[in-house]
Amino acid sequence: MSGERRRPELGNTLTKRRMEPRRRGRLARTILLGTVAVAFSLFWVARELELDTEELLGFLGASAVFVGLMVILGLVGAAAVLIFKRLGR
Repeated sequence: MSGERRRPELGNTLTKRRMEPRRRGRLARTILLGTVAVAFSLFWVARELELDTEELLGFLGASAVFVGLMVILGLVGAAAVLIFKRLGR
């Protein structure tokens, strides 16, 4: 065992296999439900406060583009780090 660490067993493999199909769609479902809830709440607030819906949709689109660009930049940065790590070996 010279320097090697063993991971403790978290449970038997049968339990892990039974739980895995439930976990697969959980994040996607949460994101979808959150998106729908935010969209409905935005339209509700716009109606209650008598705001311009088109202007709010414009702000929503601009923020979605900004978030998308940040995600792309993060992925490019992660890829660059991986490439530099592999070249450094």
